[in-house]
Amino acid sequence: MQRIARRSSLAPRVLRVAAAPSAHRQYAGLAAVDGSGRRRLWRWGGDAPGAEVSEVPQVMEKGHGVSAAACGSGHSAFVVGGKLFTFGSNESGVLGREAGSGDAQPGHVVIEASDGHRPACQQISLGSKHSAAITEGGVLWTWGYGGSFWYGAGALGLSKRQEVVRPEMVQTFVQRGVEVKQVACGGMHTIVLDTQGRLFTTGEGKHGRLGRGSMFMLEELEFGEVTFFSQNQDSVMNPGEEPQIIKVDAGQNFSAALSRHGEIWVWGANDSGQLGMGQLVMAVKDFGMKYPFLIRTLPLEGHSLQDIACGENHMIAVTTAGAIYEWGARRYFEPRPISLPSRYQDGIKGIVKLAAGDRCSFALTNSGKLYSWGEKSTGCLLLGPE
Repeated sequence: MQRIARRSSLAPRVLRVAAAPSAHRQYAGLAAVDGSGRRRLWRWGGDAPGAEVSEVPQVMEKGHGVSAAACGSGHSAFVVGGKLFTFGSNESGVLGREAGSGDAQPGHVVIEASDGHRPACQQISLGSKHSAAITEGGVLWTWGYGGSFWYGAGALGLSKRQEVVRPEMVQTFVQRGVEVKQVACGGMHTIVLDTQGRLFTTGEGKHGRLGRGSMFMLEELEFGEVTFFSQNQDSVMNPGEEPQIIKVDAGQNFSAALSRHGEIWVWGANDSGQLGMGQLVMAVKDFGMKYPFLIRTLPLEGHSLQDIACGENHMIAVTTAGAIYEWGARRYFEPRPISLPSRYQDGIKGIVKLAAGDRCSFALTNSGKLYSWGEKSTGCLLLGPE
């Protein structure tokens, strides 16, 4: 593990970090407050069309005042003043605006309702071939790859397979009065958490990644509720009561949910051990979980999780005591604590946020320090000369 050096004379305090989930295209980015009190955005890595390869953070001029940032397989996005900007590859229309095959310069994405109202963007999530945003009032918008006859459903939840090149409102949530609190995009699926703590999923369901009871569900063109949590009380920390989910995340072909009591449920594919179920299940071909599975080892050992993050095919988690665990990527098949270098003999204090991509992970502290670990070849660890 390496602390990312502060190269600016203004000594920026990092607020957020995002990392790409792609196996082929690397991005990382962070939002920070510099010495003058301004929020700024940095980016590094990347080999998608129109994007530079860099191991040194570069300040994005249009990122002043940034409030949210996200990285996808070949594209990235950020929000300034309620407006959404995207850049990178535009495969399947994932940028949500007019662009060629790639655009290294951020461009404004217009999110507009049928009556002409342009709501402020509050949250974004990017997948391999699609994008999603939440605007004021908890309204969800999606765009990008819609699916095909040969490859099944996309992950837009718009009841159609057509490619969508402009943000389109997910009407089913609006019609049902569902206010979306959080969205997470995987490779070909999307997870939503609403303000009532309910989960909804859409997209390709192979290997059970939708968590709705099927291993071979391929044609989910609309969001459907994951009813597991309202029908099961398998919590170790809070037995006999329905888990209260506070965060969802998605990897390439699996999903995860974190409860208020600090427990994690996972479901979907386990081809790289990303479900943390141990080595024995790795011998089962095409093994997956069609319902959320509680990783019991952590709560049974008395660990309560504060945050989780899904990478391409691995997971990381941090406990309320500050211990970091990781599993997956065909390295560890169940949660394993990270051994810190000797210079961190007192541990890393105040971890508040995690992020993970393909073969790279990040931890952010409440003092604005950012730490990274993983494979240096990704170009996202910033382990070059300080």
